[in-house]
Amino acid sequence: MLKSDAEYNKGTGEEAVGKLERFFSLIDSSRIFDSIDLHYFTTLRNEIQDSLVQLLVWKRSFLESEKSLNWPYEALKERVSFFENLAQKKSSPMFRHQARLFLALLPFPGQWGWLTKFEKEFKNDAEIDEFLKMEKQKIQAKLRGKRQKQYKLRHFCQILKKPRLPREKGVLRIFSLPYLFIDPTLLKVLNHQYFLYVEPTAGAIFRHTWWRNFSTLEDPFLFGVSSEEDAMFLQSQSGTLTTNLAHGDFMENEVAVDLGKEKHFDIVFNSTFDEMPRKRHNLLLSLLHHPLLRHATALVIGRGKEKNVNNFKQKIDQNGLSHRVTVMSNLRRIDVSKQLAHCRMGVHFSLHENGCRCIYEFFRSDLPCVISSSTAGVNMEIFNSMTGLAVPDKDLPDAISYVLLNKKKFTPRRWFLANSGSYHSTFKLNEQLKAIFQNRGYEWSDDIIPLGSSGANRYLHDSHYTKFRYEFEKLLESFRKLPHFPIKLSLD
Repeated sequence: MLKSDAEYNKGTGEEAVGKLERFFSLIDSSRIFDSIDLHYFTTLRNEIQDSLVQLLVWKRSFLESEKSLNWPYEALKERVSFFENLAQKKSSPMFRHQARLFLALLPFPGQWGWLTKFEKEFKNDAEIDEFLKMEKQKIQAKLRGKRQKQYKLRHFCQILKKPRLPREKGVLRIFSLPYLFIDPTLLKVLNHQYFLYVEPTAGAIFRHTWWRNFSTLEDPFLFGVSSEEDAMFLQSQSGTLTTNLAHGDFMENEVAVDLGKEKHFDIVFNSTFDEMPRKRHNLLLSLLHHPLLRHATALVIGRGKEKNVNNFKQKIDQNGLSHRVTVMSNLRRIDVSKQLAHCRMGVHFSLHENGCRCIYEFFRSDLPCVISSSTAGVNMEIFNSMTGLAVPDKDLPDAISYVLLNKKKFTPRRWFLANSGSYHSTFKLNEQLKAIFQNRGYEWSDDIIPLGSSGANRYLHDSHYTKFRYEFEKLLESFRKLPHFPIKLSLD
C-alpha cells in the first residue's frame, strides 16, 4: 500500500541509497525481469518510491554528502530507455505492462505522460487504482487541514494580464492551493483564455503527480521553481516550461527598513512552528551548543498553532537555552521587518521550500544569511559574496561563525535592491512570458502588472485588482460550474 510523505521518514539514508543502487544494478544487468511474480514488482516499485522520498525529502543532507542531490534523477534518466524499449508492443504482454508501470509510477523522464495514459486505459489495474486513491486522499487531507473554509478567488490565483481573444491570451498566476485547478475541464476552459504561470508552494516536485493534468493543455504551462533539482525533473516532462522566479523573488521593495537599530540577537530563524520536522528547528538548537556558537543569541519567529509554539519553547528549556533563545510567534508582516532590524544575520535549514520568502526578507533588511545547501526549492545562485553562504550541514557552525565575525563584508540589501524584489523580478518574468507568447504566435500588446509576495491577495495595489474585476467574475463562473467543488468561493 502506498504511504503518505510523513510515513516515509523511517529508516536510514544508507538503506535508501542501497535500495536504489540495487535497483539500478538490476536494470543494468537486465535481471530485473528474471521474476514473473507480479507481487514482486509491486513491492519493488513501492520500495523505490519509499527510498526516493526518504532521500529527496527527509535525508537530503546525507544524499548531498554521499552522492549528489541530482543523483536519483540522473540515474533514472540514464535508464529510462531500458523500460521504454520494453514498453513497446514487441515485448511480451507481461513485461510490457510492468515496464509501463515502472515508467508511470516512478519519477522517470516522461512519467506524467505515462501516468495519464494509464489512468485512462488501465484504471482497473490494482496498483494504478491504489496510486490514484492515495493521490486523491493526499489532496483531500490538505483541504481538510486548512483552517480557512471560504476563500476569495484572488486568495490563490491572480490575473497578471487580461486576455484579448482570439489573438492574445491573458496570464494567470497560480500561487496557492494549485490542486484546486486539476479538473481537466476547468483547465481547458482557463487555458483557452490564459497562459498559466504556477508557483508550487514547496520543492521536491516529483511527489506531486497531480501536476500532470496541467501538462496536457494546448499551451505548456510555466513552472516557477527556484531550484535546479526541480527544474531538472520538470523539464523531463512534456508540456512544461520553467523559470527560477517564484514567490520570494517578488518581495516588495518599498517596505521601510530601519538599519540603525541596536542589535539584540546574533541569529534570526524564521519558520512556521506547524512544520518543525521540515523546517528543522531542532537543528538550530543543536547548533547553538556548538563550541563556535556557544555564546550566540537567537530570535525564532514564525507562524503556528499555540500548542506547537509551546512545544518548541519546552524544547528550548530542555536544551538549557532559555537565556539565549527568544520566541516571537504570529507576528504581523510589518512587525517581522521591525524585529529583523534587531538581528545580525539570518539562518535557514528547511528541507524543502520554493522561492522562500524569509531569505529575501533577510536580504532586504541587510541581513546576510547562511543556508543549508541541501535545501530543495532554493536558487543557490542568490548566495554570493554580498549575501551570505550556502554550505553542507557539517559546515554550518563554521559558516555562521564566519558571518557573525565578518558581517561588514556582506552587503545583502545592496544586492537585493540591484538584483531582486518585485520590479526587477517582474521585469525578468515579463520578458520570459513575452518570448513564450511570440514563439507561440500570440500577440503581446501590454505587459504584466508588478508581482508581490505578501499576503493572500498578493496584488501590490488595489487598483490592480480593480483592473481585472470583470475577468475575475468570469473566472468565478468557471469554478462554480464544477460539481462538488471542495471550498466556498467569493469575489470580495
